[in-house]
Amino acid sequence: MTEIAFLLAIASFAYAIARILRLPEIPVFIAAGMSLSLTGIVPKEFGLGNSVSEGATDVLEFGLIFLVFASGIELSPQRFKKFGNVVIWTAFIQFFSALTIGILSAKWFGMNWLESTYLGAGLAASSTLIVIRQLRSRKAMVEPFGRVVTGVVLLQDVLLVIMIVILSRINDGNLAILSGLGSTCFIGTLAWVLQKFIMPGFIGRLKPDEENLLLWLVALLLCFVSLTKLLNLPLISGAFAAGFIFSAFPLNGLLRGQITSLVAFFQSMFFVALGAMLGIPGPEIWLQSLGYSAVAIFITPPLVALVTEWRGLTARSGIEAGLLLAQTSEYSLLLGLSGLALGHLNSDIFSILALTTIITMSITSYLSKEEIATFLLGYHPLKRKKKIDTKYEDHILILGFGSAGMWLLKPLLSQGFQVLVVDDDAIVCNELNKRAIDYIRGDGSDPMILEKAGAKRAKLIIASMRRTSDSLKVIRSAKNIPIIARVFEIEEANQIKKAGVIPVMSSQAAADQFMKWFETTPFHNER
Repeated sequence: MTEIAFLLAIASFAYAIARILRLPEIPVFIAAGMSLSLTGIVPKEFGLGNSVSEGATDVLEFGLIFLVFASGIELSPQRFKKFGNVVIWTAFIQFFSALTIGILSAKWFGMNWLESTYLGAGLAASSTLIVIRQLRSRKAMVEPFGRVVTGVVLLQDVLLVIMIVILSRINDGNLAILSGLGSTCFIGTLAWVLQKFIMPGFIGRLKPDEENLLLWLVALLLCFVSLTKLLNLPLISGAFAAGFIFSAFPLNGLLRGQITSLVAFFQSMFFVALGAMLGIPGPEIWLQSLGYSAVAIFITPPLVALVTEWRGLTARSGIEAGLLLAQTSEYSLLLGLSGLALGHLNSDIFSILALTTIITMSITSYLSKEEIATFLLGYHPLKRKKKIDTKYEDHILILGFGSAGMWLLKPLLSQGFQVLVVDDDAIVCNELNKRAIDYIRGDGSDPMILEKAGAKRAKLIIASMRRTSDSLKVIRSAKNIPIIARVFEIEEANQIKKAGVIPVMSSQAAADQFMKWFETTPFHNER
């Protein structure tokens, strides 16, 4: 109990340091845990060695189970429904390519097939925790690449859960493996039924307050973890299934606020405990970990970019998706803990897997920045600068069409304006094609697309893209052209105004439109 108290104290201190210095939290937690192991406060039994303390693995496993549960809440299939084709192709090609490369790399380092499979599987999945956090900080959850990435990590998580089940029973024969997969399917089906048909009505009838809702949340998690224990399955499968039950909108948004503080608590505890357990690895382990990290960082982005662009995303969206997925997962750590407990892995191999996860998670916060994607886009083999002849001139250019674009397009066409739409959504482009409306499918902030669309010769540009940074790129590319830019927040409106462009607040425009309608209704006249 004393060790847990020290872990809590160190976690609080590390969190404060990370906030003050504006550093990524995870590497600070890990470093704090490693420093704690040097003090001698944490007993040697807590660390890795010839035998691993049961208390050490319990602390790590319990913290990781809650993180997996929280990540399951974020992964609603409805978010990426219309990108299903891209998600499936990307997830399977990336997962099995990374698995194969990881296995072959481990064999090259002299490991046996079982150890190599653990390391390959650990490299194959990306961190839901990191991906969701980065997407939220960039306000990119609803963008095409954001929807694709969340779909990919959901399928990766499912595949890795299956791998954990198979590896946990690999010594018990094929019948035991099939039994485990059948039990996993049962757990998944039960979670789907509860999510789809039972939980929304149940919550709607009870209308629990915040405290009771949190209790229901934890109770269901414990029930599913107990069920997986009863079925002799890895606890991660129950935690993931329990989180998935609450993943549908709007329930996931309601629960997110309830568990944010708990997720922060368990995250800090988990990574500090992991650092204390690892101690200070030797140079050889660091060297191998850096090698596996390089595989994840340099193989995943181009592979994902290639597949996503092949299946319909724009070049920049593909690059952004690849950069966001260029790390290993918290599920990889539970895979390693499972292998450690079963005796399939020794402490050195677990350290390699854990350090690879730590390194890649830490780098992602810098690697996934928009500036990096823009820089890499300049080296895209199909984006080499060349002279483009365009037929468009003295037209109205709409960048980013979206679901409400038709309401803007109809009055412009009715008044006889020549209109060209640029959008990266295949469904939107198909609809425009059916209506015989000129369009270009692509990224509205891409200089080549803007040149092709005749942006410098347009009568007016309407920038209705999701990111203000994209609108600012258009402003710099099409100087002296009247531009109207859609924004969502006051800060964005101020940025656009400083650039000399007219901002239109979506919320304000919607309110004005509602008031115009309301003034024509009998309700308004009866006041």
